Amino acid sequence: MLFTSVVAAQPAVEIATIPVDSPPTVTPAEAITELWRNIRRGVAESHPLAPSAAGLKLLSKTKAAALAENKNCVACHKGVTDMHNADTVHLSCVDCHGGDATATKIDKAHVQPRFPKLWKSSANPVRSYTLLNHEDPDFIQFVNPGDLRIASRSCGKCHQNEHLQVQKSMMTHGCMLWGAALYNNGAVKIKYPRYGESYSENGVPQRIFTVPPPTQDEIVNKGVLPFLEPLPRFQITQPGNILRIFERGSTAIPEIGIPDVLEEPGRPRVRLSERGLGTGNRTDPVFVGLHKTRLLDPTLNFLGTNDHAGDYRSSGCTACHVIYANDKSPVHSAQFAKFGHQGLSHSVDPTIPKDEPGHPIAHKFTLGIPTSQCIVCHVHPGTNVLNSFLGFMWWDNETDGEFMYPKEQKYPTPKEIDAAQANNPEEASIRGMWSDPEFLSKVGDLNPKLKQTQFADFNGHGWVYRAVFKKDRYGNLLDFEGNPVEKTTGSMLAAMKPPSRYEQIHGKTRPETPVHMMDIHLEKGMHCVDCHFAVDNHGNTKLYGEVRAGIEITCRDCHGDTTHSVMDRILDADIPANQKMKTTGPAAPPDGTNLLALNTPFGKPRFEVRNGELYQNSMVTEGLDWPLVQTKDTITPSSRFYNHLSHMSKTSRFDRNGKIIWGGDGNDEQCAHQSDNMSCIACHSSWNPSCFGCHLPQKANAKKKDLHFEGDFTRNYTSYNFQTLRDDVYMLARDSNVSGNRIGPARSACAIHVSSYNGNREIIYTQQQTVSSDGLSGIAFSTNVPHTVRGGVGLPRGGSVGGTYETKMCTDCHLSKNLDNNAIMAQLLMQGTNYVNFIGRSAWVAAGEHGLFAIEVTELSEPQAVIGSTLHKLAYPDDYQKHLDHDRQLQHAHEHPGIDILDQLKGVNRKKNPVEVHEVLDIQHRGEYVYAACGAGGVRIYDVAFIDHKGFSERIVTAPVSPRGQKFFIKTPYATSVASPSTIVASPIRRQTALNEEPVIPPFYGFIYATDRELGLLCIFAGTLLDGNPLNNFIELNTVFNPDGLLDGATNVTIVGQYAYVCCTTGLVIVDLDPDPDPTKPKVVSVIEQGINMPRSVEVQFQYGFLCDQDGVKILDTTDISKPKLITTVPLDDAKNIYVARTYAYVSAGHQGLVILDVKNPSKPVIDQVYNAGGKISDLHDVQLGITNVSAFAYLADGHNGFHVVQLTSANRPDNNGFSPRPLPVLIASYVLPHHGHALSISKGIDRDRAVDESG
Repeated sequence: MLFTSVVAAQPAVEIATIPVDSPPTVTPAEAITELWRNIRRGVAESHPLAPSAAGLKLLSKTKAAALAENKNCVACHKGVTDMHNADTVHLSCVDCHGGDATATKIDKAHVQPRFPKLWKSSANPVRSYTLLNHEDPDFIQFVNPGDLRIASRSCGKCHQNEHLQVQKSMMTHGCMLWGAALYNNGAVKIKYPRYGESYSENGVPQRIFTVPPPTQDEIVNKGVLPFLEPLPRFQITQPGNILRIFERGSTAIPEIGIPDVLEEPGRPRVRLSERGLGTGNRTDPVFVGLHKTRLLDPTLNFLGTNDHAGDYRSSGCTACHVIYANDKSPVHSAQFAKFGHQGLSHSVDPTIPKDEPGHPIAHKFTLGIPTSQCIVCHVHPGTNVLNSFLGFMWWDNETDGEFMYPKEQKYPTPKEIDAAQANNPEEASIRGMWSDPEFLSKVGDLNPKLKQTQFADFNGHGWVYRAVFKKDRYGNLLDFEGNPVEKTTGSMLAAMKPPSRYEQIHGKTRPETPVHMMDIHLEKGMHCVDCHFAVDNHGNTKLYGEVRAGIEITCRDCHGDTTHSVMDRILDADIPANQKMKTTGPAAPPDGTNLLALNTPFGKPRFEVRNGELYQNSMVTEGLDWPLVQTKDTITPSSRFYNHLSHMSKTSRFDRNGKIIWGGDGNDEQCAHQSDNMSCIACHSSWNPSCFGCHLPQKANAKKKDLHFEGDFTRNYTSYNFQTLRDDVYMLARDSNVSGNRIGPARSACAIHVSSYNGNREIIYTQQQTVSSDGLSGIAFSTNVPHTVRGGVGLPRGGSVGGTYETKMCTDCHLSKNLDNNAIMAQLLMQGTNYVNFIGRSAWVAAGEHGLFAIEVTELSEPQAVIGSTLHKLAYPDDYQKHLDHDRQLQHAHEHPGIDILDQLKGVNRKKNPVEVHEVLDIQHRGEYVYAACGAGGVRIYDVAFIDHKGFSERIVTAPVSPRGQKFFIKTPYATSVASPSTIVASPIRRQTALNEEPVIPPFYGFIYATDRELGLLCIFAGTLLDGNPLNNFIELNTVFNPDGLLDGATNVTIVGQYAYVCCTTGLVIVDLDPDPDPTKPKVVSVIEQGINMPRSVEVQFQYGFLCDQDGVKILDTTDISKPKLITTVPLDDAKNIYVARTYAYVSAGHQGLVILDVKNPSKPVIDQVYNAGGKISDLHDVQLGITNVSAFAYLADGHNGFHVVQLTSANRPDNNGFSPRPLPVLIASYVLPHHGHALSISKGIDRDRAVDESG
């Protein structure tokens, strides 16, 4: 350790919540003894409130007395004045900083640290994290009087309320991320957060309470928590997801360096512990990540990391109220932009180096905090990813990558890897140049060279952020009028120019220039503090478990609604003065905060009425103001703010005859979009950043420091690797109880995939999904506030265009009369679009008699580039060249023969008994298992838990034990297909907790379904594979369903909501899998015979089905998914299978190759193109899509030609960020199956944008 642990053995203590009298003068030894006595009693005076007499003395101090005390201090620190701008109080340096004002030598005047080697200068140390927990509180006060450990001595003397509020603020305890991560990944049972971060004056982790305790209503409907306690040490936790390696049972764990002579070569039997859960390494990896991986860290408890532009700040009160140079943009930093982004001081103090990062700009407090200071923390899903407010999102590690990766491939040493991960927890940076702090500091200077995007000047967490521009669904950039703009470096640079004062007032009207999609509030000149006031920033002493619960402001507090404007209230003489304009959000005081009583730092009121209109004055920029447009005025034709589109959207309703009408004042309860049912941002948000997948590989051989509590150094570290970042996805969902369950934007922000390397660097599980505590998938979606509001250009009344179409229009959320937004609707309602699916490291291929193959299609390290892709060429140029040298042939695959060893022992002969030949005809990989339809071999489940474990010689097995211990097969006459209700893992057998208010998981989600050409539909319960108990892994055939032979000749089954679409000789049969009350008794609900000719496969996207039969592709109307109807046909010679991704359908067309249909309007499909790679694709049986980073790929099972990978889109295309850019296929890799094998089927990837099924 770098420093001695002085508090490690101390237990958690509780914050005193009542005033404590000032203790009598005691010796240090007596004080320590008393402190330990209190701690051992369970209650300690962790943050004593300042004695009132001491606080009053400061208010009575004269200016002359303060100057006299400062005499020796300013002898060195010349020109430095009081940080406060007020003339009402006169403070000396030692009143805040402590130290000895009478001393004339620096070592006596300054308080000395316990660990002087870690405080090499007056700058904030880099990545200090828990150092403050071990430091002398007197020294902490000296370097930062605003630190929360000692703020009771300094800030708290005058600001007692704010001091106590911030102690319990979400910005301090950070429970919202820990709570979400632990619940979503099955580590804790309750959705309400239990763990948070808080420290006593001596750095002791402590439990904090809401006082008085919240009522049941406050807990359920206001999001208030009764208490938060420190995070348990990960060494004592128990895994919530018991993967194969966590299951009980193990041989004796050998001593290091002494191999186990009894272990069979190629078949390791050592598990993570010889004992039960919570022992050895049978602990929960989620807790490891929370302790060690930089997520939303550091909170206000610690200094900023002070290592990158966008990471410079202090701790506690000072973190916000003292400004550091973090961003060169005047839009983000206002008047502070001129100070750059390297955390340099511009103080008059001659003792402060001007070339050393980690200093504040000046020795000054401010209430006018610029957005750049807020964004230091708010760049992570745990802190709302509010860089979207600035029109930026995380860079995808691919776009314009030629400027970010070195020309020669990196082969980093362990030392370089450790240094890179200290800078940035995301491993792709190790391969790139942005792990170099000097390169990263200049990444914004690349903008004049970039071709596809623009980068920000802030790099919090060591990340790179790219700009988001207005575009159409095809990815074409648009100007303010919606006209297409050519994507050029010049046009993007023009878009990035800060808005002029004229543009702030009237809107940006830049012809032939794309619109940079910053929030309209920011474009007007507003900063975070112009909307978020005291409660939002300080808290109110209540502990909140979610961000929205702790917010007091709402849109209506400033803009009113359709029936009541704020101006109406201000002019209403019957409304008390303090109630005319007030906050009404979840965390607002009972009577609200009187907004008309608030002032700016410049002496003006925040809100004032001028000429009959309401204006707001800036908190950050002196002299800047803007009108607050009232919602009611936008639907009042006589108002200068009238907007007919606003009027239409807010008053649309059905009349008595069922006809849509609009107009009036919006007071009709029948009006759509009522504000008590929908949030304003549901329509007014222009875009929402989505993160589809985050790979968290844990490595046992990495010894890292904990970022919290004692900061111990221990083994195990988990890096943080986001996978697919998109700005083209918009989804809606019901919000939490706190907001009244209103409809609002939603996104994917917690789609976790986990891997783990043991001490021998063997991968003991790879890219596994997690399951939440109540059984729903750990690939979680959440409602959020994107902070991407956009508005219309200020047009005169009667103008033909009422908006810039940057916010949501009718057909973004409602069916288009042109029938061209089916994919948009599927995305909006979270049913998924098949576009952002995750194939992963291996593509799983069914190869008939040759069994199944796991073909490695990506690199193992980050970024996990698809081999042969454009990203592969950028990040791994040497490996890419080797791939070319191998004629683009993939080199690594793991296989399992179609015939099992037991069958070989029985003497199954392929020539003599062809009926008994075992073929793998269809497969579905999910979790640690592959479900397979094996023809005459029936249905099998293969154990693939250790597919990447280098210690295993046979990585795909039918059972790791004898048949007495496991049965993973069902004998049937001839199994033809297999399907799971979902590619994401959900477990209906988990016991749900009522407090979590989760929907019940339908029982049929515990089954897998197969077809047999003689038996029809097979229902096989497989829920026990998810319970972590290896003793009940015996699958049985629960139901054979073939009423009157209706399903004879069944060849394929697709699960659509609670229905199975079965392709059979009869036609298409729809079977209800979840009839009440018994899911083992399915029933037929409809049969489609006419027009269907020997169907082979079927897919469904929202209102339409796509079926392949002997005639070609049939389009079905599935508005009622239980009764599809045939619409039209696309004739094709040999359509075997189909995959629908957004507005394109990919057809496996046998000898024709890959036929791509444009199904933007599914009722009128057209052939967009036919691709066969110059004849190399000529026996196509199946196609699946996946997306890696931001490039889409098609994975092809091409019969006797083997397996192919085709790149469909790439980041070097200007339209790549569109919702549905046209695919331009390029063959990048192939794998020829040995012994002339045939590739017949490919497992579907994980649906990363699917939150609900078609039945809801």
